[in-house]
Amino acid sequence: MAKTVKVGVIGAGGISGMHLGGYQNSPNAKVVAICDIDLDRAEKRAKEFNVPHAFDSVTKLLKLSEIDAVSICTPNYDHKRSTLKALAAGKHVLCEKPMAMNAREGQQMVDAARKARKLLQIGLNNRFGPDVQFAKKIIDEGKIGKPYYARSLSIRRRGVPSWGVFGQKKLQGGGPLIDIGVHSIDFTWFLMGCPRPVAVCGMTYETIGNTPGHVGQFGPWDYKTYDVEDFAVAMVRFANGATMMVESAFCANLPEDTFGCHVVGDKGGVGTGPLNVQLEIGGHLTDCTPARLPRGVKTHHVAVAAFVDSVAKGKPSLIPASEVIWVQKIIDGIYASSKARKEVRIK
Repeated sequence: MAKTVKVGVIGAGGISGMHLGGYQNSPNAKVVAICDIDLDRAEKRAKEFNVPHAFDSVTKLLKLSEIDAVSICTPNYDHKRSTLKALAAGKHVLCEKPMAMNAREGQQMVDAARKARKLLQIGLNNRFGPDVQFAKKIIDEGKIGKPYYARSLSIRRRGVPSWGVFGQKKLQGGGPLIDIGVHSIDFTWFLMGCPRPVAVCGMTYETIGNTPGHVGQFGPWDYKTYDVEDFAVAMVRFANGATMMVESAFCANLPEDTFGCHVVGDKGGVGTGPLNVQLEIGGHLTDCTPARLPRGVKTHHVAVAAFVDSVAKGKPSLIPASEVIWVQKIIDGIYASSKARKEVRIK
């Protein structure tokens, strides 16, 4: 019988609710504490999810010796800091995406987890979506042949978040590319088989988000403090010869919002958002998309359950930071390529 994993949650903002709900639904987990620099917010979350302890600092939370693992649900600028503190205190860590502000910070986190001999999982929950899981099965069975090209799409036409620090580079690290693009790049790369990236050529644009008068799906945003890109495009090259095109936007003058991918092989193709499958049968490219997939799957809850299972049973993480660091390197590469106006190597 698996042991009960006792958890602390660091950060009581919006995303913490998804983590808390996931732990609440896991029979092998119990959240024993939550902290936030805003104690009132931490106490409200604690009351909402029946958590016994609420603190105003990470240090106070980590002093609870009963805690086995933590979820880090803070803004991007804090991911490295809280992760290193938790690992140094001997806790397993589930850190929200992106893993860090950049790959240099991410590598420090990977090294610290290895030194502490603790799990460090990154919250790229979309890998657990029914469409991604079905696509992965199709690809792993060899149905589409060898993947050689993919498109990663995370496009909002007018979708700048009107809350938090999503438009502030020094606190967030970037705009849509590091916020929603990290998801689509990750699950596209995951479906491709996680080939090693070697180079990227990209451009980022700041053309809409920092100007007034736009109507957004999340309400008005503060365009005066907005200093991140609102659109990013790139081509990523991999060591096996495959390529991936990336498009990610908070603002784009395009006909529709898109969140998904398409992976092309030499025998067929498969895409997500929504799921679509094309296979060559009898010489004809044929639509083989299944009629129905499970609906209403809360992928954050599935990711939390996977983390709990890994901690409780001493199993490797399904989304280890040592793997995800390459996604962070791709994102870093796109920003660097845009700044240099040329292709850059990824090491």
